[in-house]
Amino acid sequence: MKRTSFALALALAACALSACGGGGKHADTNVSTKQKVKRDPIKPAAYKEFEAAMRALRLGGPEASETARARLHAALKIDTSIWEAWFDLGTIAWKEGDDDEAVDDFTKALDLNKGHTASLMARAEAHRRAGQKKEARADYETATKNMDEDDPNKRDVAARLASLLRDAGDYDDAVEVLRDTVRTSGINARIYTELGQIYLAQKRYELAQLVLSKAVGMDAKDPAVYNALALLAARQGKPQESFQLFDQAAALDANFIDARFNKAAVLLDAGDYARAKSDLAAIVEKRPDDYAAAVSLGLAQRGLKAFDEAKKTWDRVVKEAPKKSSPRADAMWNLAVLKLDFTENEAGGKADLVRYLQEAPSSHAKRQDAETRCKDVKCK
Repeated sequence: MKRTSFALALALAACALSACGGGGKHADTNVSTKQKVKRDPIKPAAYKEFEAAMRALRLGGPEASETARARLHAALKIDTSIWEAWFDLGTIAWKEGDDDEAVDDFTKALDLNKGHTASLMARAEAHRRAGQKKEARADYETATKNMDEDDPNKRDVAARLASLLRDAGDYDDAVEVLRDTVRTSGINARIYTELGQIYLAQKRYELAQLVLSKAVGMDAKDPAVYNALALLAARQGKPQESFQLFDQAAALDANFIDARFNKAAVLLDAGDYARAKSDLAAIVEKRPDDYAAAVSLGLAQRGLKAFDEAKKTWDRVVKEAPKKSSPRADAMWNLAVLKLDFTENEAGGKADLVRYLQEAPSSHAKRQDAETRCKDVKCK
């Protein structure tokens, strides 16, 4: 169960969401001093529409994204120079799971504000989630090249690139990215943490332990370090130590949900559905829109033979999650499997397989399985 982090791109871009500052003038929201651009004041009518979009996003609510999208397009119709509007449109598309639209919007932002680090990072994340690893890598690499050597964010961007390479199994390249960054920009806890996860993926557990211990020494309050140590302990067959470390990570930051999610994943793999259900239910109660956790909660419920509960959980994800998101596709797939393999509802399972093939992203991990299964059961 992998979760994709957009936090770094959004952190780098925090000022872009309010970039049209007072007096109808754009602020310089580029992260690196290498990227400074001169801007003319935007047209007052466009500024008004942009501010209305930002206000809708700040207030939130079920119609916030649609209202903001309409206002941003209205602003661009009046003044085509507002790259921030394209960035915000890309962010909305990303949150809705529409990676193709997000890539297109971030590209338009970059056409107007070339080399903008946050836009590059955001587009990299959209490419990454869409399975376009080559394009994602190119954006990460460009972002790091554009950043000043002493920019503290550069090490975090390099770690994110290394994690992409790690996920693809390109361990040597991942390590080289980190080494190059250390030579030019120095070390930090996130670099050590990512290096530890590379060694973990390679089953080089002693090295993983060594570098993760160094990460703790650099930042003893970073929950990501303890999350990585917990994964290491789980791989080494130390479940109690693993769970303690997951709990320690969660205790350091109540908003660091990944630790509880990963703990639940270990419990699911071990067949301990009751404890997994407890952790996942707590996540979903705290964050009802964490649809990946909801999908996993359904798996725990299915493991406990609570089939009606599992169906209800996955039906909610299908109804509420962004239409092109991976969790929604996961839920559709699991509904089909539930009906075909657990509740003997062949007609319903076939219908869910057809729906999955019609609506799930083409890059989704279960598409080939769904196509094969649909042939086996003779979907219409």
